[in-house]
Amino acid sequence: MKGYKTIIFNLVMTGLMVLKMMNPETEIPGEDEISAGIDLVDGAITFVWGIGNLFLRAITDTAVFKGK
Repeated sequence: MKGYKTIIFNLVMTGLMVLKMMNPETEIPGEDEISAGIDLVDGAITFVWGIGNLFLRAITDTAVFKGK
């Protein structure tokens, strides 16, 4: 995620502000709720990444850079 945290943060905050402008009565989440959401996404990405690596290792039978 290095190099993308600021972009993701700005996209989330811009989206929240657009939502607030379009729907003024909407309650926007606080800092703790946003942080918890980002932590949840981070955890999900880590889980999918790990499962993907295990799957690829299971179906791979050649060494790195030694393909046909």
